[in-house]
Amino acid sequence: MSVLTVHRREAPELAHRAVEVVTARLGAGAAPAEVAVLARVASALLPVQVALTEAGVAHTSPLDASVLSRTGIRTALAYLRLGLDLERVARDDVLETINRPARKVKSAITPLLARSARTSAAQLAHLADGLDATHRQRFEEYLGDLYTLEGAITAGADTAECLEVIRDRIGLGEAMDALDASRTRPEGSSHGDDLDALQQLAALQPDPAAFADWLADRLRTPADPDGVHLSTVHRVKGREWAHVVVFAANQGLFPHRLADDVEEERRVFHVAVTRCRSSVDVLADRARTSPFADELTAPATGRPTASPSDPAPPREVAVATFDGDDAVAAAGLGLTLPGGVTGRVQKVTRRGAQVRLDAVDAVVGVGFGDVVTVDGRRCRLAAPRRAVVQAPADDPADTATFEALRAWRARTAAETGVPAYLVFHDRHLHVIAGRRPRTLRELAECPGVGPAKLERFGDDVLDVVAAHAG
Repeated sequence: MSVLTVHRREAPELAHRAVEVVTARLGAGAAPAEVAVLARVASALLPVQVALTEAGVAHTSPLDASVLSRTGIRTALAYLRLGLDLERVARDDVLETINRPARKVKSAITPLLARSARTSAAQLAHLADGLDATHRQRFEEYLGDLYTLEGAITAGADTAECLEVIRDRIGLGEAMDALDASRTRPEGSSHGDDLDALQQLAALQPDPAAFADWLADRLRTPADPDGVHLSTVHRVKGREWAHVVVFAANQGLFPHRLADDVEEERRVFHVAVTRCRSSVDVLADRARTSPFADELTAPATGRPTASPSDPAPPREVAVATFDGDDAVAAAGLGLTLPGGVTGRVQKVTRRGAQVRLDAVDAVVGVGFGDVVTVDGRRCRLAAPRRAVVQAPADDPADTATFEALRAWRARTAAETGVPAYLVFHDRHLHVIAGRRPRTLRELAECPGVGPAKLERFGDDVLDVVAAHAG
């Protein structure tokens, strides 16, 4: 019989506690390869991996320095560099941060930035004179954010406090939430997961001036295949260890913040806690403990849970309907996924469809825009027509916005050397013109705006829309 223990700690203490649990198992005679640390997503392992490195405990390394190039982490570190030295401002750091959160000014300021790699905040302030009143106000607000961060650092803020300023007061967290909202399913780490991991790492290196180099150095530590095994839960089905640590059993991870199917998320958690032969330790943020972790210690409620042997609910068969080259999602629609896996739409959500597979008792997410085969026809899955609001043809404001978006698209296509339709289709620009989104989150709700396009073009699109708002 295995022993289960739930540890609730303050978020900054979780990585230290994980190291204490691991070293206790090793001290009691377990070999490193008999211990595993499991998490819902890869970035959640980042604090544990670094903490084990700091403690000199051999371990596998699921993450390397490439994680520093992920959007949220990359932008947070760019903000940190700017706040540390506004006398030596890197042009790349300005371009990295100016549209996160979206300030709708990047397209106006980029041509004015000096081509030299370095400048200063004072020199940046002079650029405002070359902007119109609206863009000048937005750019000055951006500079104000940088001075706010610099003031916190000058006042002695540690790394965690600096990251809180960046995430909450400046608004990087909200910007990353908007990017996450455009994702169709929780595969891999979300931007919010990355920022959570970075915040926990701050407890391990409180000096903001040393933080970035310290982190990059720790991520260069070679992996030890015979060390403590670090992995996401999805990669360990069917495997067992003598001792397992389930790390960051927090709200937002179990169930994942992007997941639609809570029961599937509960099954993922169940996989994690059943990978052990002798002991399992579940570590959770005291303030944001996962309801699944709470269920481990709560009295039995008699709540029925689904099991793989439960029969699937009766299926209603939907007749396939097509909107141009797109198949419209509907409950009961049969389709074939890439690789030949067949299934039927169980539920249509805001970002896509939940598809119950035929071969196994499992539900997978398929996003709007993903390629599927319906009735022998290769197409893309589309949102129901009611979710697509076309701009009225006789609305002058919408027409002007659409034409402005087309002009912007032509310039962007020429600058990037790609066909205009790869930037945005006309039908997607019509929807954007009709909805007139004001924020990245609202733009993410428009069809055709996936995570990559939202990140790459979102600020410019919002700028064009704002310029033509009534």
